[in-house]
Amino acid sequence: MSLKKLLFIGHDANRAGAQYLLLHLLTYLRETGMQTGLVLSADGPLMADYERVTTVYRAFASGKANQSAGLPKRLLTKIGLKTTANGADNLPRLAELLQTLRAEQYDAIVANTIANGGLLRLLEPLGLPFVLYVHELETSIQIYTRPDDLTYELTYAAHVFCGSEAVQQNLIRHHGLNTANTSVLNSIIRTETLLTKLHAVDRQAVRQRLGISADAVVVGGCGNAEWRKGVDLFLLVARQVLNQRPDMHFVWVGVPDAGEETRRLRYDLDRMNMNDRVHMLPPGGDYLDYVACFDIFTLTSREDPYPLVMLEAGLNHNPVLSFAGSGGSSDFVGTDTGCLIPYADLSVMVTALIRLADNSDERIRLGAVFYDRALAHDVAVLAPKLLADLDTFVFHQPSSARYGNR
Repeated sequence: MSLKKLLFIGHDANRAGAQYLLLHLLTYLRETGMQTGLVLSADGPLMADYERVTTVYRAFASGKANQSAGLPKRLLTKIGLKTTANGADNLPRLAELLQTLRAEQYDAIVANTIANGGLLRLLEPLGLPFVLYVHELETSIQIYTRPDDLTYELTYAAHVFCGSEAVQQNLIRHHGLNTANTSVLNSIIRTETLLTKLHAVDRQAVRQRLGISADAVVVGGCGNAEWRKGVDLFLLVARQVLNQRPDMHFVWVGVPDAGEETRRLRYDLDRMNMNDRVHMLPPGGDYLDYVACFDIFTLTSREDPYPLVMLEAGLNHNPVLSFAGSGGSSDFVGTDTGCLIPYADLSVMVTALIRLADNSDERIRLGAVFYDRALAHDVAVLAPKLLADLDTFVFHQPSSARYGNR
């Protein structure tokens, strides 16, 4: 048997790496003729983009979704179900969703991210085999899953695709999986779309808007303003670099206009007197405008599975610096580039940044290396592998091979 119709599930439609990855994949599958559907447990600004490329089923009450959550523990409330000690009562809303999905005759379910255990349990009456595509490391797993949901999805998944080797090793080390039922499938991007957007950016206009001269070296960072992403470390690196190279600029995309974390970051930035050199910008759909203006990209993340933005920076011909031991970025950056920094060693990162800022030829050379590495993540390269493996793991592996780890 071969797969003809796949049902994907996602935790929300917010603008973040896993959600964009899913959008890239669904767009490619539509273009290749694969029939797909998508069940979402929360709304978000990417909803219209999803609806353009697949059939979207809203597993939440219209107009009542919390766009910033999408967490399993809130899922039952979102879809209007009452909870009991054993889960959810079989109320009309769930019954209607199941009836609709059953009529579509999907072959299998692909759960994008590990945060979907609760939704998988609600869809269990469909009797469909499912696989996981996990993008989270342990901190996120502890935040975004419940123990019973996590146990269910890891026990009954036909296979677990891991966004990086770091993700795979974490699942093996902390959750009892093994190499027989896991495999690494690095993050997927749609290079043609991203390159078109990057090339269309008026870089000079964006720099002028930020007060950055055309010849200034810009160091970029991107991600939610949270401990895991290390925005505070980015500011400390900027402080040390600017002590030696006050002509440089630092831009971080992903800091909201308000909130406790934003207040703390602004507090530090004000006292460092760097507001004219360090630009903290809110998240939004135009983040690639700023990526297009970067000369060097830094990942100051303490924990990051395999962030899409480092691939986007690679497509922008940027050298990518990251901390060893912080997650999957080590696979991409590699030890051969001189850009893999000992974990949280800010002095080494500062030295590397100044070296690259002073040597445009080296930036160009490394930019070409990271560009080629990013191209290898194109959906046209990785999606066929995903589909072939899905067919093998879902239909051609005995159950003992699938579940032998539990």
